[in-house]
Amino acid sequence: MNEFQIGTEAVAGGHLGWIRKVHRATNEVLRDHRGEPIVFSTEDAAKAAAGVAMVAYLNTPMLRDGARVEAISKAEALFKPRHPFADAGAVNGKIA
Repeated sequence: MNEFQIGTEAVAGGHLGWIRKVHRATNEVLRDHRGEPIVFSTEDAAKAAAGVAMVAYLNTPMLRDGARVEAISKAEALFKPRHPFADAGAVNGKIA
């Protein structure tokens, strides 16, 4: 299901915390700065860390697709050559 989730998984030595983002279909295990999975001593600690990671992700600046499309449209209007026959009908008083 495409929804935000947090959770834990029991492993040898403790628990892993994970988050699931809407645009991904798999859980992302919390990792340290070296890329190694972080093993928490308790399930509560793993779940708390997953919650913190999810809030941090949700508070990051996100790019709106609409803003990007609008910027591309403005750029194309300035630089894209017009079709030579685009206004031909209007010159003769006819509308195509």
